[in-house]
Amino acid sequence: MKTVIKVFALIISCGVIVSFFHVAGADESVPDDDWTVITCDGNLFMDYRNQRVTFFNNVLVKNPRGSLRADRLIIFFSPDGKKIERTEGEGNIRIRMEEKVGTGNRVVYYPQQKKAVLLGNAMVTSGANTVRGGKITFFLDKKEMEIEEAPDLRYFPDRSEEHTSELQSHSFI
Repeated sequence: MKTVIKVFALIISCGVIVSFFHVAGADESVPDDDWTVITCDGNLFMDYRNQRVTFFNNVLVKNPRGSLRADRLIIFFSPDGKKIERTEGEGNIRIRMEEKVGTGNRVVYYPQQKKAVLLGNAMVTSGANTVRGGKITFFLDKKEMEIEEAPDLRYFPDRSEEHTSELQSHSFI
């Protein structure tokens, strides 16, 4: 009985979230590949006064570009509630994009700038290649990254393809 009540409450909450997240007007169409699903095992807190939504416990964010796992996720909206200003994930961060996996203690995503910042024991792997640092910034539209605070790089060039010896010629993102 308790599980049914939780599921029912989640369905009601999700209905509210969908209407809260909806930005496109009735006459606007949303592309088939422009969707995001957020699930969590814990509670959901909607703070209308401060224009934010917080998801708790084993949060999973999925869209066609990849996925994000975190212990907690906070979505901050613009004052009018129509745009996402930023999202912040905290605890056991795991990001997957194509063949790349990023981990860290915290992540902040700025959708207008198409920038994500992975903080605290930040690490990104792509195949056998690994970069580490206290802060890794992803510039998603440029497919570049910047590693700060004690960067460490382990790079193994693919011998089956022609490569230049310069590190700049290989993109991790």
